[in-house]
Amino acid sequence: MTEAAGWRPDPFGRHEVRYWDGAAWTAHVADAGMQGHDEPVPSAEVTPPPPVTPSPAPPAATPAGGGWKDRLKQAAQQGKELAEKGKAELAKQQAQRAAAAANDPDTLWVGEKKSAGTSAIGVSTTRYRITKDKIFVDAGLMSSISEQVPLWAVRDIDVRQNLMQRGKDIGDVVVHLEHPEFHGKSELLLDNIEDPDGVRDLLNRQVSEARAKKQMVTQTQYLQHSGTGFGMAQPPAPASPPGPGVDVADQLRKLAELRDQGVLTEEEFTLQKHRLLGL
Repeated sequence: MTEAAGWRPDPFGRHEVRYWDGAAWTAHVADAGMQGHDEPVPSAEVTPPPPVTPSPAPPAATPAGGGWKDRLKQAAQQGKELAEKGKAELAKQQAQRAAAAANDPDTLWVGEKKSAGTSAIGVSTTRYRITKDKIFVDAGLMSSISEQVPLWAVRDIDVRQNLMQRGKDIGDVVVHLEHPEFHGKSELLLDNIEDPDGVRDLLNRQVSEARAKKQMVTQTQYLQHSGTGFGMAQPPAPASPPGPGVDVADQLRKLAELRDQGVLTEEEFTLQKHRLLGL
């Protein structure tokens, strides 16, 4: 009976094991799990190995844990799992901030930039909030950039929609700002938000109220600054030439300083200048 092929103790005594092919000893040998090549002794009598049950397992052909492709695949899977975990945590944090903003009594509207790349897992790259007196913008995923603009600084509001946006009732609300030199920009973009027309109407109402409040505060500050006393409850007196002892040049200089500081708008500066000059 022919002994089945397999690894057996080396009958020549030079190695730990040698491969028997079922009919003869081969040159395939192994020591401590490392395979090698050593021709059998030609003159030696060819004798089959004694049966061994179970037969020794052949030396491992690949390192434990698989080859480099398997390790690369495993690393990629681990990276994907970590990224998904990070996105889920970020979505949770954003949801908590949105809930806190919605519960703020001054908050009138909250929204976010719609993005097909992140909406499936609830993460937005940009979030917006409108309160009774400001517009807030928070942008970024791993890092965050926050900015806010007072509503009294809004000059005009436009809505822009392309054909794709119009079909989904989303669009861009462009907020044009007064005095860009004070805010570092001439406009603020609420990008790709739902119901842009409704947001524009809300802003128009709040901007009117904010500008009226701002004008009242500005008038009070001017009266305090110029030392002319309070008279906010009274309608403005007709323009007349300044009285004796009033330094018109000094008053105009103070008005210009208030305008440059953003306390007075250009219209308010012109009105007060005309009153001083009796125009």
